[in-house]
Amino acid sequence: MKSLLANAKTEDMAKSEITEAMDDVQASVRPFLRELGWRSRKRAFNRITQDGLTQVIEFQVGRFDPPGTHYVGFRRNFYGKFTVNVGVYVPEVNQCIGFRKDERLFVHEGDCCIRQRLGPLGPEEQDVWWELGDPPGVAAEILRRIERDAFPFFAQFESRGAILSKWTVETGNPYTGGNPPRVVCAIILAAQGRLDEARAYLNAQARDHKNHPHFAWVCALADKLGLGKLDL
Repeated sequence: MKSLLANAKTEDMAKSEITEAMDDVQASVRPFLRELGWRSRKRAFNRITQDGLTQVIEFQVGRFDPPGTHYVGFRRNFYGKFTVNVGVYVPEVNQCIGFRKDERLFVHEGDCCIRQRLGPLGPEEQDVWWELGDPPGVAAEILRRIERDAFPFFAQFESRGAILSKWTVETGNPYTGGNPPRVVCAIILAAQGRLDEARAYLNAQARDHKNHPHFAWVCALADKLGLGKLDL
C-alpha cells in the first residue's frame, strides 16, 4: 500500500511540473497574441475575423502513462511534451454537422471544420512534439513558428470567400484534419442561398464516394440543406 501511495504521489508531482512548464510557455506567448487581438481560455487562444470566423490556436500536452508502460507498434510516449493545434471555426458548419451544434462563445480546436497542427505547416511537414524542459527557449520557438507558419495558414481561410476560392469543386479532399473541403463549401454556399453551387460541391463529393458509407451521409446532408436529390 505504501508503495502504491508513493507512486501516486510521484505521478502527481510529475504532472504538476509538466502543467507548470506548459503554463510558463503559454504565459510567454500570451502577450504577443493579445496585442494581435487574441483572447485566451485554458490552453486555447481565439481571434475572430472580420467575416465572423474564429481562428484557434490550442496547446495540447502529451498524456501521462504510468511508469513501466510498454509501447507497441507506432505508439509513442509523449509525456513531458506538447504540440500546437490550429483551426478555423465556421459557425454555420458547426451548427449543421458539428458535435455541439450550439453557437460557441469560445472555440476549441476540436470544434473547427478546418484543422491542422503546427508541425505539418513548417519545414518538417509532419507532426512535431516539443519538450517542456526549457519553457523560455521553447516558447521563443513556438512564437517564431506561429508567426511564420500558423499566420499564413489562417490567412488562407480568413473569410468565407477565401475558403471558397481555395477549395473549388475540383479540389477534392486535401487533408485538413477537419471536415471534407467540399462539404464545408457546400454548407457555406447553402447558408448564402447559393443552392445550385452548393449542390455542385455535394454532387462531386458523392460521386467520389459512391461505394463508401460516406455516400449516404452526403445525400442526407443535401436533403438537410434543402438541395433536393443529387444529380448522380
